[in-house]
Amino acid sequence: MNGTMEKRQRLTTAAAMLAHQKGFSNTTLADIAKLADVPLGGVYYYFRSKDELAQAISDSRLNDIHALLEKIDRLPAPAARLKALINVWVDDRETDALYGCPIGSLCYELAKGRGPLSIAASQLFTTLLEWSEAQFRLFGLTQKNSRMHALHLISALQGISLIANALGDPELILAETKLLKDWLRQISGPSGKGTNARPD
Repeated sequence: MNGTMEKRQRLTTAAAMLAHQKGFSNTTLADIAKLADVPLGGVYYYFRSKDELAQAISDSRLNDIHALLEKIDRLPAPAARLKALINVWVDDRETDALYGCPIGSLCYELAKGRGPLSIAASQLFTTLLEWSEAQFRLFGLTQKNSRMHALHLISALQGISLIANALGDPELILAETKLLKDWLRQISGPSGKGTNARPD
């Protein structure tokens, strides 16, 4: 990575971290420059506006999601893959209780006004929902039921992140994810491939 790209990446990483911890609207370019160790004037060389930074954060989060799902896709059965997704919330519960889910909080802020940034942010949830729906389809469920199951899963994970953040209690995420795993076992059956799945 050359110097220009390295500085741009540092600024994007700093902006994403601060947006998660403080909220994007409460994060200033000076805050970002300080954390990234880049002169304030240099920020405008890489990003002409704060909106461009928001777009960069969305793109970075989307890349992280794709990398995560690519890793999870190596697991052998859809139930194992969905459980691995749930475990991301388990692993991040302390941080989520402090600051909320980085995906949900960013989407919440950028969706206001329904401008171009809201479209970019919506891709984060769209990607998770479409991937989850594809896993439920492998259980032998209909497209409609798979979509509803995916919506239930992502909504539950986002909802418990919000409540855990509001109450400052990471144990709530543990309790909800346990219920989700129990629900998943009921759907997937002993094989982890779904009670309606075709045999190999």
